[in-house]
Amino acid sequence: MALSNQIKALRKSLGLTQQAFADQLFISYQSVSSWEREKGHPTAEMMLTIIDTFDLPLNFFMPNAHTQDAVDDEQRILAAFIKSMTASAVKAPSMSTVANFAGLPQTHVTHYFPTFDDLAYATINAVDDNIKATVESRLAVNDDILAIFVQDLAPLLYQEHAVLHILYTRPYIRGVWVQFLKAKYKSLLLKYQPAAANDILGTEYFIETLTGFISVWMSQETPEPITAYQNRIQQLTTRAIVNWHD
Repeated sequence: MALSNQIKALRKSLGLTQQAFADQLFISYQSVSSWEREKGHPTAEMMLTIIDTFDLPLNFFMPNAHTQDAVDDEQRILAAFIKSMTASAVKAPSMSTVANFAGLPQTHVTHYFPTFDDLAYATINAVDDNIKATVESRLAVNDDILAIFVQDLAPLLYQEHAVLHILYTRPYIRGVWVQFLKAKYKSLLLKYQPAAANDILGTEYFIETLTGFISVWMSQETPEPITAYQNRIQQLTTRAIVNWHD
């Protein structure tokens, strides 16, 4: 389904006018109207805001590949997008640059991903797929969130450092990635930790701390070794904050 039709179908399923839908997102109804008429396109940040506001799956706006060829093409394009970001530290790569890295015509790339924001959103979902599945399966059977973070999540992040380093250090995608992470961890905690729903402020503090630790670690060109990082987190979380620098 085209993004314009997807947004329109979502709005109607919620029983909202364009104005009411826009009000919940703190934007103008003209923006919603332009999306539905294919005269505009929500940014990756706005896609995540829609997902968070209406409690949708994080992959809600992911394109549906119906054939193996389409799946292969999309994976090839996403890999090329990562390569293009590796080569561009400050400025977002153009669609033509991504097409060159993919060895495909630009029209082929934009057929699957019409804009940079579509590429960013799809890449973030693809990078997170395996990580989320593992963390979710552990949360389902273990209520020790810190243990899951240190013992299960940290090794996965370390393995994916090459890609995560790019997501954390490229200014044109970092904000979307961090927003995605916060939305993901919040949804997982609320789903598997009943106490989190009773202390939303505490949950928000925890998520900010968690994503802050990860951000500093993954932003390093050469990350701290996994064992050292795990020891650091365990030590910091058992000491008063005023003693963290010792």
